[in-house]
Amino acid sequence: MHLRALYLHNFRKYEEGIFEFSPTVNTIRGPNAHGKSTLLEAIYFLSTGRSFRTSQTADLIRHGAISFYVDAVFIKNGIEQKLRVSYSSTERRVIHNNTAFPYLNSLLGLLPSVIIHPDDESIVKGPPAARRQLLDMLLAQSDPLYVHHLSRYDRAMRQRNHLLRSKTAASIDSWEYEMANAAAYVVLQRARAAFDLGTLGEKHYALLSDASETLTLTYKAHGASDKIDTDIPTLRALYRDQYRRHRPREMEVGSTLTGPHKDELVITLNGKEARSFASEGQQRTCIAALRLAEWDQLHTNTQELPLMLIDDIGMSLDATRRKKLIDHFSTLGQVFITTTDEQN
Repeated sequence: MHLRALYLHNFRKYEEGIFEFSPTVNTIRGPNAHGKSTLLEAIYFLSTGRSFRTSQTADLIRHGAISFYVDAVFIKNGIEQKLRVSYSSTERRVIHNNTAFPYLNSLLGLLPSVIIHPDDESIVKGPPAARRQLLDMLLAQSDPLYVHHLSRYDRAMRQRNHLLRSKTAASIDSWEYEMANAAAYVVLQRARAAFDLGTLGEKHYALLSDASETLTLTYKAHGASDKIDTDIPTLRALYRDQYRRHRPREMEVGSTLTGPHKDELVITLNGKEARSFASEGQQRTCIAALRLAEWDQLHTNTQELPLMLIDDIGMSLDATRRKKLIDHFSTLGQVFITTTDEQN
């Protein structure tokens, strides 16, 4: 699988932009603030329906315009395919090979990709939500059922929280049942993904660093950590019981305190939590190792070669580790790199 061509219309600073790519390594050089990251942002948007630089899709519309669209031509399973994504304040549309879809989630799985970017430091240093997102994006691009359950969980939790805030118990059982059913699937899949990422990440950390540290990932399910090696019916029953028992206290605070939205992925090096003890170099190596592990896992799950996007490779690693990463590119299929360094 590879991306052959990209067309941007009113996307960020591009009123119009046409690009063609190599099926192997593509290096995008130039000074800062000249649109290099925007190209990666557009590719990642085609993969996931979201940006890695902003949570507001409206920010992607060029100043003075009212909408944008992105066209792509890509090769998958040996067949040329076309994709268009358009966005305005009133409409979101995905057109894949002349078939239209009304939701950006329809993009997930079409062009699987992994990105390394400067803000990735939040995976190690940031709040638990950043680490949950690592697992969520991996699973969302390879398991449509995961997207279904995660969406149903979020929807049901919003309804339950509304009832908790209004001190209303009527119909709350039905929302708790839906939450428990979705939570069981989400947690089980996250725990399995964390195990696989940890195994692969340890290998890549050693490859990049030649160091003696051991990288470990541990998924901690809030209220269910001792049950994540069981099955969905067991987890479903556990969550239903917890929601019922915790309901009086949660009515006092007006929100749900137990479930996948509170879970944590703990990253450790030699048994010490990386968030507190890792040096800057260790953190960057950890992030690169986890992103490479994410690529491996997506490759296994989808049987495709995911796109690898690296924004500002000069910021990611020191010279020695950067060379080791570059040497690894030949195994990654199509790679897109931005850099300000003429030597990279």
